[in-house]
Amino acid sequence: MKKILKWSVVAFVALISVVIVATASLSLVFSDVIENTLPTYFKVKPEQSDKVKEQTQKEGRKLGQKIEEEGTILLKNDADTLPLSKRDKKINVFGWAASDWLGGGSGSGTVDEMKLGFLSALKKYGIAYNHDIINMYNDFREERGANMLKSYDYESYRLYEPKWNDTNYYSKKMLEKAKNYSDTAIFVIGRIAGESSDAPKKQYKVTEKEGKMVTDESRTYLNLSTEEEGMLTYLGKNYKHVVVLVNSVNTMALGELETIPGIDAVMQVGATGEYSAEALPRLLYGDASPSGKTTDTYAYDLATNASYANSGLDGVGAYQNAKGLYPNDGKTINSNTGRNDVLYNQVSYLDYAEGIYLGYRFYETADAEHFWQDVHNKHGNGYKGVVQYPFGFGLSYTKFDWKVEGFEPQDSSKLTKNGKILAKVKVKNIGKRAGKDVVQMYYTPPYQAGEIEKASTNLAAFVKTKELQPGESQTVQLTFNVRDMASYDDRDLNKNHFKGYELDPGKYTIKIMKDAHNVSDAAHSVMTYDLEKNLQYPTDSKTGQKVENQFVGPNLADGIAIDGTDTNEKIKYMTRADFKNTFPKTNVKKREISQKLKDTNLYTKKMADKWRKGKAKKVLFDRDKGLKVYEKDQITELGLTLGRDYGDKRWDDLLNQMSKEEMMNLVLHGYVHTEPVKSIGKPTRADMDGPSQVNSFNFGERGTGFPNATVLAQTWNNKLAHQMGRQAAKEANDIGVSGWYAPGVNLHRSPLGGRNYEYYSEDGFLSGSFASSVISGAKEGGLYTYLKHLALYEQESNHDSIYTWTTEQALRENYLKPYHLAIQNGVMGVMTSYNRIGSVWAGGSEALLTGVLRREWGFKGTVITDYSDHQRFMNMDQLLRAGGDLWMDGAPRNGRFKMETSSNQFDQALRESTKHILYTWLNAGAENKTYNKTAQAPIKLAAISGRFPYIQVIASLVLLIVVAGWGLWFWKKIKKRRREKGKK
Repeated sequence: MKKILKWSVVAFVALISVVIVATASLSLVFSDVIENTLPTYFKVKPEQSDKVKEQTQKEGRKLGQKIEEEGTILLKNDADTLPLSKRDKKINVFGWAASDWLGGGSGSGTVDEMKLGFLSALKKYGIAYNHDIINMYNDFREERGANMLKSYDYESYRLYEPKWNDTNYYSKKMLEKAKNYSDTAIFVIGRIAGESSDAPKKQYKVTEKEGKMVTDESRTYLNLSTEEEGMLTYLGKNYKHVVVLVNSVNTMALGELETIPGIDAVMQVGATGEYSAEALPRLLYGDASPSGKTTDTYAYDLATNASYANSGLDGVGAYQNAKGLYPNDGKTINSNTGRNDVLYNQVSYLDYAEGIYLGYRFYETADAEHFWQDVHNKHGNGYKGVVQYPFGFGLSYTKFDWKVEGFEPQDSSKLTKNGKILAKVKVKNIGKRAGKDVVQMYYTPPYQAGEIEKASTNLAAFVKTKELQPGESQTVQLTFNVRDMASYDDRDLNKNHFKGYELDPGKYTIKIMKDAHNVSDAAHSVMTYDLEKNLQYPTDSKTGQKVENQFVGPNLADGIAIDGTDTNEKIKYMTRADFKNTFPKTNVKKREISQKLKDTNLYTKKMADKWRKGKAKKVLFDRDKGLKVYEKDQITELGLTLGRDYGDKRWDDLLNQMSKEEMMNLVLHGYVHTEPVKSIGKPTRADMDGPSQVNSFNFGERGTGFPNATVLAQTWNNKLAHQMGRQAAKEANDIGVSGWYAPGVNLHRSPLGGRNYEYYSEDGFLSGSFASSVISGAKEGGLYTYLKHLALYEQESNHDSIYTWTTEQALRENYLKPYHLAIQNGVMGVMTSYNRIGSVWAGGSEALLTGVLRREWGFKGTVITDYSDHQRFMNMDQLLRAGGDLWMDGAPRNGRFKMETSSNQFDQALRESTKHILYTWLNAGAENKTYNKTAQAPIKLAAISGRFPYIQVIASLVLLIVVAGWGLWFWKKIKKRRREKGKK
């Protein structure tokens, strides 16, 4: 006993000592992270009072509820089952997912904490639910599995649902009691997804408490499980009203909800954020009418999606003769993941073999080409047997009547090169409830088989009405530019000796539509223009810079064509001329890697030396002229002037004043902050992640957790998006944050996408429109944003260094479109991605960052990397030379990028990057409409913060001595008591 007690004390003291020393050591290693993400009690408080902060939080919560209210989609409502009667104050809630409600996805874009789920929202609203059912679910399983970031065996994608006929869970007594409790049943379907892995094409399920995982290979994760289907069948037979809530962050295949008898209503609610589930009872009981529309195509079978074969983990291919190449070089990509290195260290590739035919652009074009004519199943024939809910679909509790008041131009032959097309539609609420509606406009261009690839249906404009009372009307106006209909011909397929954006001669049909498939039944909803001659757009509409191929053809900045034509990839891209024989049915799992790819696998010293041989002007450093951009806790007049004018001549004097060391420190260390620059007065500025919340993995205060980005887009309300950006700026200011890693505009290329919840839609125009609105709102409040992830980052499985192949036409028309729109509308920050764009790391692509982003589009802001935990691949030296600026180096702060830092070329690139970073920050201050009033309040770290890690080390040593002394005293005291006891 004496020995046990003795060693217990020793072990305890040792443990405390280890914790103290480890904490102190980590303080030094992670000093930049700690210093810039300290809780607010380590910072001088902002000017805003706690009362103002509280009011801001209330505004955020109210806005989140509004977004959820307008973003929820009513997919089905047979016999006007919804809204439910307010006289019925009790309901049964089924489905295990109801007990573990989703506020967001997993990963860097997650909502940190969901404070109010659906069950709590019901209680708050005054509706009672059957606790016996929920208690059974809680006993079965309290919460989902491992965090997605650490799960590579699909543990987080496991489905938990007891079998509906298992009396160990659904006892006869409980089921009978439930029927007596209420004749209304709500069934919750939940699907989470997240960073680092895509949704699987099979189901991993646990159907018993503490039971083993079983696999169902007949269904994807995004289909209903047999357990869910069985329970819904039971509910349909036994309840008067059955309502399904789809609490999913991904588009699902929901065909069974149509074939199971008795399913009355279905709502797609997405992930509701921190508090916004409180909007759902308001929708269910008619205090508000659903007005959300789908931003993706809902197909009965996910395999009908043209990207399906080449998406998810099963869609990744591996180069067979790539041993010794990164990442198959015997070195672990990330030793902390615990993942299968054999699988994840292979040299992988991904083919966007569907070309331009993404989402509804494929489904609708395939219908136009009669591709679905042989489809006959339980859901219907042709298109009706393939698509359950078209893009842009959504029901309401009320009815609307549309009247098309006219198009401009009215003459079908009056399309001009730089003209606009405009339509006015009068929307009248002819129902019995207030509600909002969305008017959509699409165009159909002329198509010739074998020439430029073109989709038959393309979203051009949309408008959401205000809330219309019964009998009330509103005339809305939809407009877009003629050049918006241009296709990008990267190979001169129409043989007119031109490569670039152009409109072929022929008929252009403009349609006022309810969704991507259904034309409005109002008279004059279709207008056709006959273009007599080809129109070409050789320059960018805003910058006037020449637009030309950057990724295919001769004179490639990156050296290798993005479509794989010069590296023997032999990719068979789908063509409208022959959907039947070119539809990607299976991915090519294996192929040989060419010598050309081997030679460019990683950025090398040889490449850096080749770059330095060019001519460059000598850069001046340390030329002090007393210029300051920040003094007395605010941006100076000089700083505001420079923030408004990138071309101001005083930029040269300001940059000459800085030292090379300051510039390198600023450029090299960009994780969740930007570094201070003493010579010009720039303070440290904190940045945080997003896009649903001003948030980060690090500790500290956070902003409101909003519904996920897809729900925001489902509102089809740009005003709400603008308000969200504005609100994010207010909240960021309250907690001392200047920059926001948001929004994300990668597309929903596949329903399986792990981070689809962070992005808006399968459509580039809709995504760019919403991103622009969020960014403009944030900018008005002085918050600069980093639009992410540039580019072709629609895949989570094997995303690190994966070779991504597509056509330049698809790249420009789909995947770059949202970035182009946002940059035209003023975004000042862009984040690159982990993958390769073709063969080159996206952050090191000169064609992308310099050729397109800076030269064509005139981007003057900051290009930051994603988290650079793979520093051999995500090389800062390469980023600078390609046109990037800021390295998200994370905790190590080791500057491990240096290949060549002594040349004038390096100094010039360093200087340009420094200017971009400073301009981004100063521009946000200059654009802030309420500078030094309600936003961009002065924030400075307390004097302690700069020395915090070192103070912690000293304090830790003192504490260690105290603990050791206490342990010694405690042990002596025990020994003394034992001696005295022995004497007795």
